[in-house]
Amino acid sequence: MLKLRNFSLSDLNQIMEIERFSFPNRKKYSKDYFKTLYQKYPEGLVVAEKERKILGYIVGEIENRVPAKRVGKFISLAVAPDFRKMGVGRKLVNFLINHFKKKRVKEISLHVRAKNKLNLSFYKKLGFKKQKEIKNYYQNGDSAFLMKKEI
Repeated sequence: MLKLRNFSLSDLNQIMEIERFSFPNRKKYSKDYFKTLYQKYPEGLVVAEKERKILGYIVGEIENRVPAKRVGKFISLAVAPDFRKMGVGRKLVNFLINHFKKKRVKEISLHVRAKNKLNLSFYKKLGFKKQKEIKNYYQNGDSAFLMKKEI
């Protein structure tokens, strides 16, 4: 049975393995970066677990621009290769969306590599819409699409 729960520091080694396999074309997030994200907004780091094995994770945070305009931001989503296309990513995204709703967030934003057709399709199916293309967004010069969803 798949269980979604808040991240614990003891999950970090498994998270790093998923990170390594999921992002071969970019600089990997470090353990220290994950620790910083966890310290900054612990509720925004969620893992999907089955039989004590981490299958995937999502990282998000809330930006308080002004009280009436709280924006949720997805920072990273990854699922272990053997567990992709099984609904794990969708469940993680929906879990964080529901968390953001409870915190009175009105909009969620994220960035997707412009040439990553699979992720673009995934987020479109979840109701996210392309807002604009940002040239040279990634370190290697790739462009990204800013995507948003109102909730």
